[in-house]
Amino acid sequence: MYVTKQSVQKKLSKREPAHLEMCRGGAAVAFVISGVDRPSLTLCVKASHLRKHAGEVSLPGGKIESTDESVLEAALRELREETGLTLHGKDCIGYLNPIESLHRLSVIPCVFWSDNSLMGVPREQEISRVFTIPIIEFLEQTPAFEVSHHRLPEVWMPKWYYDNEKIWGLTALIIRDFLQIVSTNHKLLDRPSTL
Repeated sequence: MYVTKQSVQKKLSKREPAHLEMCRGGAAVAFVISGVDRPSLTLCVKASHLRKHAGEVSLPGGKIESTDESVLEAALRELREETGLTLHGKDCIGYLNPIESLHRLSVIPCVFWSDNSLMGVPREQEISRVFTIPIIEFLEQTPAFEVSHHRLPEVWMPKWYYDNEKIWGLTALIIRDFLQIVSTNHKLLDRPSTL
């Protein structure tokens, strides 16, 4: 499958979730795809000194603040604060399904597209590295699955490896959701049927 802006955009939800007031205390993440020739996803690595999620790979994002007028604005702010990348509302091509974090936050992924390849840099102490992964890597690699005992009911969690990084947890669930929405052949993304 070759990923293009048009092929992705037509399969995404066009409207920002309307329940912004319910999302106060929720979170927004920026799912940034960049580069026409080799569309790649921007990811961050959390700093090793953090008490929670130390060293984990994540999408740029965070809690929706009272000053944010929309989920989109929150995602753009977090992207800029964590990676130094400045995108605009017009760069948003749609939204993925809200997903609940382990801490019961409603996390809303906003999908952005840039024809130019983007390379962010860590801008906060909580981020140690910013890197990109070509989308094709997720499609060509069958994810491993492991049972998450942290979620009830227990679920099978996908996991990918790239450039000495493990992509798992909420980030992997969001990536799998994206791939299942935009890919015509996602049998490789199906989790085992029983725990």
